[in-house]
Amino acid sequence: MAATQTDLAEPGRGQPAASLVDIPYRQKLLVVAGLTITLFVATMNQTVVATAAQNIVADIGGFDRFVWLFAGFSLAATAAVPVVGKLSDIAGRKLVLIGSVIFFMVTSAAAGVSMNMTQLIVARVLQGAAFAGVMGSVWIIMAALWAPSERAKWMGVATVGFTLSGVMGPIFGGIVSDTLTWRWVFFINIPSGFVSLVVLWIWFPNVAPGKREGRLDLMGAAFFAGASTALLLALTWGGRDYAWDSPRILSLIVGSLAAFAVFARVELRVDDPMLPLNLFSHRVFALGWLASLTTTSTFIAITAFQPLFVQGVLGKSATSAAIPLVALAIGVAVGANVSGQILSRRGYPRMLGMTGLSISTAALLMMSALGSSSSLWALFATTGFLGFGMSFGFTAFTVPVQNAMPISILGVVTSTLQFGRMFGQAAGSAVFGAVLFASVAVSIVGLNEDSPQIRITDPEMIVAVDRLAEIRNDYSLDPELGEERFRADLATSRDNLAKGLANVFRLAAAFSLFGVVLAWFTFPHGVSGTASGGNRRKNAPAADTADRMFS
Repeated sequence: MAATQTDLAEPGRGQPAASLVDIPYRQKLLVVAGLTITLFVATMNQTVVATAAQNIVADIGGFDRFVWLFAGFSLAATAAVPVVGKLSDIAGRKLVLIGSVIFFMVTSAAAGVSMNMTQLIVARVLQGAAFAGVMGSVWIIMAALWAPSERAKWMGVATVGFTLSGVMGPIFGGIVSDTLTWRWVFFINIPSGFVSLVVLWIWFPNVAPGKREGRLDLMGAAFFAGASTALLLALTWGGRDYAWDSPRILSLIVGSLAAFAVFARVELRVDDPMLPLNLFSHRVFALGWLASLTTTSTFIAITAFQPLFVQGVLGKSATSAAIPLVALAIGVAVGANVSGQILSRRGYPRMLGMTGLSISTAALLMMSALGSSSSLWALFATTGFLGFGMSFGFTAFTVPVQNAMPISILGVVTSTLQFGRMFGQAAGSAVFGAVLFASVAVSIVGLNEDSPQIRITDPEMIVAVDRLAEIRNDYSLDPELGEERFRADLATSRDNLAKGLANVFRLAAAFSLFGVVLAWFTFPHGVSGTASGGNRRKNAPAADTADRMFS
């Protein structure tokens, strides 16, 4: 193992008392405002795309690949996070942040002009890399602006960007999709990104980067991206485009395992690995990392597939599809504050994790019981409870894990946890998408391909008002079908989609239940989870939770 691998036995000597950026207080406030705007723009893009996804599919097709709008984005962000962090150390914070914001604006424009799903997925992959640069740079700069005693307070202020994006993003995405076009959910990033660029360019100083030995772990990033892509392609194509035992799927799986093995070997040999594997020798970190990955996978199941339930099963508009996601954001905000206060004052991460994820499991099971006759407000309430419970789980699996590790490696620990969460989003999108598509595929076997009945089973059709109107007209022109048969087949199609989504929610509930088990084993009984020897992160849980939930 390289000499610079993280030393878990190092006790740590705390952090410097002063901030690393010496500028006037008023100028710091302006920089915080610019960073908050940047966070809002970047994170709102995720929730906006979630509510606009069904309108995108209705316009350019590609329902069988729409999960890659999320999986590709998360996968690129996962691979880029450690690279961006190192670039920030080498080239300087301001240069990397401004470059990332510009790249984010360019990729947003590319997404907005995409003519098919393949082009849009490519644009989203590039956008994910830009997103990693924005998010990583923002939190590094926030830490550099303020002394340790003030960081939690000001990071909490910046977290307003997350909260607002969680509430406003779904609403904005729904309204824009219904009244203008889905393309504007990407185009809007250009003027708003320009505002943050102006603020940061004028008021954030050029801070000389610190000299640091080591090189970018580009080889590790390349093998990780290749291994993950092969695995996600196998999950996406298997059982739908190709049989699970077909040469193509088996080759992807074997290739993925081989690439992951090489990735592990590379990480053990390089000076500065993107994923420090020796951290996993610490039980609390290893189990906490796994729990973060699985619970984040659960979260993506809701943000990616719940709008499909509202539009495809309940037959509502994209604006209505935003309502449950608003409930999710409210639940997360309330739960983050409650769990943060409990953890900072009383501790008990095991209790927090088990209680919160038990609530999430129950909410997901209730969600799986909903159908085409269910009320939108029942979904709203269920989703609110889900967000409340998940925020407990995320708080329990982050702050206590950080506090269990030496303070001198806090940055490495935090970035590695973030790595797991982003990979969980990418893997969760592919796994849940495979479950949904397999369920829907079973329901359409045996239908006559020459009949409009085959089209009404396609989720792409039932979420598009104009295409559904065409199918309805075809039914009326066919003497063997007619209006009554159209209504009956549409109801059957919605029920089949509901059953497929129910399978997704049940699997997500199983992941959440696994998190309950992990909470029991991660933290020994009686561990408080608070920072000993000084409450260096007393007020941070809510901010950390919001970061995870909307990144």
